[in-house]
Amino acid sequence: MQLGVQKCQNPFGIQNCDGYFLVLDELDSSNTEGDYGYSDSTNVTPRRSSVRKTGNLKEIYSLGRKLGQGQFGTTYLCLEKATGKEFACKAIAKRRLTTKEDVEDVRREIHIMHHLAGHPNVIQIIGAHEDAVAVHVIMELCAGGELFDRIIQRGHYTERKAAALERLIVSVVVACHSLGVMHQDLKPENFLFISQDEEPPLQTIDFGLSMFFKPGETFSDVVGSPYYVAPEVLKKHYGPECDVWSAGVIIYILLSGVPPFWDETVQGIFEQVLKGELDFISEPWPNISASAKDLVRRMLVRDPKKQLTAHEVLCHPWVQENGVAPDKPLDSAVLSRLKQFSAMNKLKKIAIRVIADNLSEDEIAGLKQMFKMIDVDNSGHITLEELKNGLERVGANLKDSEISHLMQAIFDNSGTIDYGEFIAAMLHLNKIQKEDHLFAAFSYFDKDGSGYITPDELQQAVSSLA
Repeated sequence: MQLGVQKCQNPFGIQNCDGYFLVLDELDSSNTEGDYGYSDSTNVTPRRSSVRKTGNLKEIYSLGRKLGQGQFGTTYLCLEKATGKEFACKAIAKRRLTTKEDVEDVRREIHIMHHLAGHPNVIQIIGAHEDAVAVHVIMELCAGGELFDRIIQRGHYTERKAAALERLIVSVVVACHSLGVMHQDLKPENFLFISQDEEPPLQTIDFGLSMFFKPGETFSDVVGSPYYVAPEVLKKHYGPECDVWSAGVIIYILLSGVPPFWDETVQGIFEQVLKGELDFISEPWPNISASAKDLVRRMLVRDPKKQLTAHEVLCHPWVQENGVAPDKPLDSAVLSRLKQFSAMNKLKKIAIRVIADNLSEDEIAGLKQMFKMIDVDNSGHITLEELKNGLERVGANLKDSEISHLMQAIFDNSGTIDYGEFIAAMLHLNKIQKEDHLFAAFSYFDKDGSGYITPDELQQAVSSLA
């Protein structure tokens, strides 16, 4: 597929030219099915895309507050002027799309969202607009919060409720696989409730890593999130079964409040994913039903050929709507652990950044030199492409897990990584664990020096680095 270009001879990295290249120029909105293993057994009804290739978005929508930020752009609240309806607008900055692959990734994400449109638990895309500086993807607004946050907020939690949530999650996987799509990044943060109502729909979001596949096709790119990535992904030979593994990790966490494979470092997590044993002995597992444990065991199988398919998971007695999942409340400690796990990643990221900012010149001399060599334009920020090329150029012998960690740092921010973020992402655990560094991180949160971190101090620290 060739890029549609107007006037600009080189669309990548050129911002000051008379025309602009069209990311959406060749997005075929009429072909929503394609040759991707579509099955009439799915409840999904594909529909045509609503794509505006050019035009002024602000003539149709009023943009509001910022809702979030990712690798290529920012998501805003937006109001449709004609109807007063609220939506979410994901503005993808075209200056971030520095390679043909970047452009193809955006096209594919939009195509997949249209391809899956109609499923009640997949976020609905309203349309895609494009102007000289950005691609604007309009989606329905999910204002009900993340999966774990809602569980914690409600307080009352049973196995039957966990089974109902898993049923919704796996129904999305079944629909995706029936339409020849694998999500590749299933995790609790990518499931949002549509509203604050008592029983709102749960929506699957973020198809940025999703891929079309054909039966028997395998992939080798290591993508996903550390706790949820399947072992075959780490081995660089995988297919859609990786989504079943991720869904299995989610149900393990829903039932226990902790991930099945855990370690202090990303590399350690990956090693546990590849070789670790499932723990059904520690609390609360002795009080979890045998059927639930049977399901988890059969989803978290390292041989994809022996693993349950998504459809088989839906047919499991524990998952079925009138199945065997008991309605008795889970131990309150599960909710407590869920809350801790949900907050852990954000807190840890801030603490590591504080430690990185307090390291001596001697401790980071090598990393400082590496940053300078990678930052070829001396901007003080490294783009994704600079990072890929730079690590190869300087001969850095990084493991896949370390590269993945760096990529995660980029994805969580503005599409570039600054000096402090680079150092934080590359820190080794032995440096983090030094007492003076830990004290510096603690002191950053403990603003009044009381020796305790209050909720207000924690909120202040999170806001300052958001």
